[in-house]
Amino acid sequence: MSRKNGSVDSVDKRLEGGGPTLVAEKDPLHNIDLDLMNALKEAFDEAVKDGFQGDQQQWQDSLSLSQLKRIGAKNGGLIKMSMTKN
Repeated sequence: MSRKNGSVDSVDKRLEGGGPTLVAEKDPLHNIDLDLMNALKEAFDEAVKDGFQGDQQQWQDSLSLSQLKRIGAKNGGLIKMSMTKN
C-alpha cells in the first residue's frame, strides 16, 4: 500500500503476539519496599540499643499496629484514615 510521501509498507514476516504476561502479585507484601525494610531494621537496631533482647521477628511481633504505622510513615507518605482506628 502506498503512502502520500511515496513510501511503501512492506511486511516480510508477521509478528506473533503472546509474550509473557505480567500480573501483579496477590500478596502486596511479597515485594515489600526497601525503604520500609530499612526503617524496620533501623527501629529494631534502636530497640536493641535500648535493651530489647530477641530477634527481629520477635520484636516486630511485639509492636502494636500504631507503632508499625508510625515506622511505615517515618519517611513520609499517607496513612489511610481507615487504618488509623486501631
